[in-house]
Amino acid sequence: MIRSEWIKLRSLRSPVWCLIVLPAVNALFGAMIATAQARQWDGTQAWDPIRASLSGVIVAQIAAAVFGVLAFTTESLRISLAATPRRARMLAAKALLVTGSMLVTGFVAGLVAFVAGQAAIRGQGVPDASLGDPGALRAVAGTGLYLAAASLIGLAVGVLTRSTAAAVTSVIVGGLLVPVFANAMPEALARFVIGYWPTAAGLRILATVPDPAMLDPWPGFGLLAGATAVLLVAAFSTFRRRDV
Repeated sequence: MIRSEWIKLRSLRSPVWCLIVLPAVNALFGAMIATAQARQWDGTQAWDPIRASLSGVIVAQIAAAVFGVLAFTTESLRISLAATPRRARMLAAKALLVTGSMLVTGFVAGLVAFVAGQAAIRGQGVPDASLGDPGALRAVAGTGLYLAAASLIGLAVGVLTRSTAAAVTSVIVGGLLVPVFANAMPEALARFVIGYWPTAAGLRILATVPDPAMLDPWPGFGLLAGATAVLLVAAFSTFRRRDV
């Protein structure tokens, strides 16, 4: 089943292109955000050069989520289910392949973004970091973990909506726009979204400087993993009961 799903996945152009462009997108936006933050740093605030260089994941998560969506919505389910009537096994194979593919791609994307981001930070004359610094390897590896979670969320939403357009819109709104526009919300709601919205909390896995107003790295990622698991359970349950 896994081999069959792998053949289907690599035979489709759109998911493959998501994997190809993701490291470049992550590095490009990471370097841009790191440069902007380095220019604004005045030496009086906490400075996390590692988190700054990996901030491109905020944009790269869209490609990761779209990869998960396309892994489900771009095939003919009637044909697939005729060949493989055991739906749970088929969806489990998809989830394993999506996770494995995005973990590897995410680790590469994190490493490339770290190197590019630190070069950009050094160019601004502010303190940079190396992979030997405390928390650096965890943050770089956390890029892969975060993007893998984003891809599984995309897969789950694709199953639930059965529509590429609806699923992509949902993951962009939920993963990117809600945290971005948190400051425009009422104060109490804004504090909750910034600290406990799953994708916002999950980004703490990239941080190496403590923030008393935010969750620690692993609890933050644990919140994202829990939300991802809930969506996957809902997707499996819906897929097993649906006609097609």
